[in-house]
Formats: sequence, C-alpha cells, structure tokens
Amino acid sequence: MAFESPAKLWLDVHGAPRVTAYHSHDTGQLFALREGLQLIDTPSGRWVQPPGWIGWIAPRCAHAAQSFGATAGWSLHIDATAAAALPKAPHVFAVTPLVQGLVDRLTSLDASDALLEPRRGRLVGVLVDELAAGDRPSLHLPMPQDKRLVAMAAALADDPALADGIDAWADRIGMARRTLTRRFAAETGLSFAQWRQQARLLKAVELLSLKEPVTAVALTVGYSSVSAFIEAFRKHFGRTPARFFEG
Repeated sequence: MAFESPAKLWLDVHGAPRVTAYHSHDTGQLFALREGLQLIDTPSGRWVQPPGWIGWIAPRCAHAAQSFGATAGWSLHIDATAAAALPKAPHVFAVTPLVQGLVDRLTSLDASDALLEPRRGRLVGVLVDELAAGDRPSLHLPMPQDKRLVAMAAALADDPALADGIDAWADRIGMARRTLTRRFAAETGLSFAQWRQQARLLKAVELLSLKEPVTAVALTVGYSSVSAFIEAFRKHFGRTPARFFEG
C-alpha cells in the first residue's frame, strides 16, 4: 500500500452551503451524504450526489463540488492500489444493504485506534469488491468538449426548461444542425434529446432534495405534464419522485 492504512475515513458536517474549486487527490475518494445535496463537476461531466448514494472520484481526477444547504456525511480516501477495481472515471453507486452495513461498521470504528487498522483494511476491501461488482445507475450528465457545445450544454444544465430546440441552438452557437448533432453525440455518447432529458431529471433530483413539490419540480425542469415527468423519472431511476429519497 502507498501508506499505512489502505483508507482514511472522515466524517463531514457543514452547516452552510460550500463551493470547492477544482482539485485532485493522489488517493481515490468514496463519499456519501446523510443529508443535503452536492453537485460534482469534472472536465467530462457533472454528477448529482443526493443522500443515500455513494460517489466515487478516481485518483488524480480533477473535480469541483458545490453543496446546497447543510450537509452531513462521510468520505473515505482509498489508496490507489486498493481502489484498482473501481472505475477510472467518477461514478455514483446505489447503496445495497451489504454496502450500508459495511459503511456503518467502518464509520463506527475508532479512527484513532491503530490496532483496528487491519480490520479497517479488510472492511474496505469488501466494500470495494461489492461496489465494483454492483450496478451503476446513472446520475451523470456528460459534457461535450467543443467550446460552442459546452456553452450550450452549460446553459441547458442550469436551466433545462429552456424551450429552444436544436435548430435554434444551432443558429445561436453558429454551427450547422447536422454538425451539432454529430459532434454532440460523439462527445457525450447521447443524442441531444437524450442528453436534454438527462439534464432535466438530474435538475429534478436537485430540486426534490430541497423539498420542492413534485408539481413545481416538473414545471421548473420543462415538463408541461406532471404525469409525463413522473413516468420519465420512474423509468430512469426505478422509483417515483416522491419515493426517490426513501431509504
């Protein structure tokens, strides 16, 4: 291992919103919230981090973070060798009962007790194995790299209810529609329509975490029908907006 323990655990409580500028770590970082919401930005995309999910930042991956309201949670910095089975790019993992049990045990151990390091190391190894083998639901919004497409994507990510279609955006950024369509899909892996729906749903998660009513959220992110919003949300996340944060 690169240091005495394969991982270092911190419990984090912040009473006010925070903005953290771009930075990176030599270690990988697993982190989760018990309350609050974070947005994680990397050069390749944006991740939503709601309570009940575990975020992952790979070693030496540049990232920035913004929290909304008070937050409380934990972060686990893992030696790059111990984290080799985890993705090379950032991810957000769903929490299974086994993962939750491992996290509960890790956070209950006395961090200052050196005699517990072997046990901590074994628990971290099982946690990494379980996350690496599990499903990886998408709370990720990939961002394009072309500067003109970045400007368009940033505007839509911040306000996904903007009504302009692809033709209007092509005119606005000075790019032929066919070129926009081709480059956007090549750089994000999604069509413009798929990406726009993803942006709306991730913005919806952000608003739901702030206790906004479902009807207000649907309208804010650009759906004219609340039932259409609920159905799109359920298909993407496997549960309705009202039940998203349960458990």
